[in-house]
Amino acid sequence: MKRDDGEHYHGQHAAKRSPLPMIVAIVVALGLAVALAVGIWNVIGSHGGQGTRAGNTAATAKPKAKSQTASGKNTTKTVTEHHGNSPDCPDTDCISMLVNGDLLFHEGLWEHFAGPNTSATDGTAFNFDPLFEPMKKYIQASDIAVCEFETPIAPRGGPYSAYPIFNIPPEVADAARNVGYQACTHATNHSWDQGSEGIARLWDTLEADGIAQTGSYKTEADSLKPLVITSPTGGGKLGLVTGTVSLNGMTADQDWQVDRLRESGDPHHDSDIQKAVAKAKKAREQGADVVAIAMHSVQEYLDYADSWQVSEAHELADTGAFDVIYGAGCHCAQPIEKYKNTWIIYGVGNAVTVTSYIPGNETNNQGVTARIQFAGKKGVAGSWRVNRIDWLPTANMRQGEYRWCPISSDHPDGTCWSESEDETQRQRISKVIYSMGADTNVVREWNLTAEQQAKQSGK
Repeated sequence: MKRDDGEHYHGQHAAKRSPLPMIVAIVVALGLAVALAVGIWNVIGSHGGQGTRAGNTAATAKPKAKSQTASGKNTTKTVTEHHGNSPDCPDTDCISMLVNGDLLFHEGLWEHFAGPNTSATDGTAFNFDPLFEPMKKYIQASDIAVCEFETPIAPRGGPYSAYPIFNIPPEVADAARNVGYQACTHATNHSWDQGSEGIARLWDTLEADGIAQTGSYKTEADSLKPLVITSPTGGGKLGLVTGTVSLNGMTADQDWQVDRLRESGDPHHDSDIQKAVAKAKKAREQGADVVAIAMHSVQEYLDYADSWQVSEAHELADTGAFDVIYGAGCHCAQPIEKYKNTWIIYGVGNAVTVTSYIPGNETNNQGVTARIQFAGKKGVAGSWRVNRIDWLPTANMRQGEYRWCPISSDHPDGTCWSESEDETQRQRISKVIYSMGADTNVVREWNLTAEQQAKQSGK
């Protein structure tokens, strides 16, 4: 009120004064206005420059896309990129999935990790963390790690049993959690070894350990639910489906209790394929950007894909429901193939297992860890594809002790057996991997040391 009065007062008496002060005041006001405008423009430009620099970093690039509001005005929408833990990402988003074969436990393996009281029910009967620990750095270099739980587990404290009817220590599941597996599949030829009780124990233990799962089920309702895993790096969602060709001649009480992929000629073959496809479709309806399927075979110790694997994988690929197909259960490293537009890893062997001394079965003592990278745009159907598969040959022992051991040219954990034996098996597995014509620009041997050095140098 006073200010208005004052302004009114000066207005009344303006004619009685010299015009010079008024001119000076106007010039000063204009100068201040121009300076203020320039300052605001510089601040805006400065923030814009910072945003551009951030947009050039690997994992957090934020290109701006124009969109229209309901009123028709243009607005700017920030698009966040999620490159995940992959070494490179050719698109807006990437998901890297690590798989590495069967957790196959015989008594000759688990006895090396026994605690003072193998009847303990508090989780201390066995400690398998040292067996799994070397793979942790590879899991951490991926987004989602998936195990293949070959067998049912016993109650805490036992009793335990091995081949041919397995009932292994449940501390295996605890170690799987501790090393970083986010999910496990368990539709295998041994799924019914302990009947519905064995399935329930495995389900409840993995659930208590916070590990997502699919393959065998306590309830029919669970069997109908697709497994969809959100990438912890934000790059999208992975759907996971599985099935086994055999239950070793046994029959589940209810067909829904174990996911199946029975061979051509079996009366259930077509319905098994249809169920797998239906579950993949549900996974996409629930937001999965990509869907993988694990096939569990029983043709063992082969360094090639057998007729069931090829026919089943090609039939699954022809449905168009799956982005990648990978196999387990053969206890051997097998080829990688691109069939039409689908990548197929026929066998990743064993992740961990007891040593086989049967002549000709040395494949049982080896495996392959594969990191499959999917690239695309989160939430955009049809934009995703497999853009690289990194493979790593592995051994089940390191210098006479049971440890997961990478047979890599960079020897991150030293030699597994000896330099000469490691190189022999590395070359053998490499020859197997590429025996069906896999493109070396996509399928690459995984050297984690070189990958980490390249990241540090900014390459």
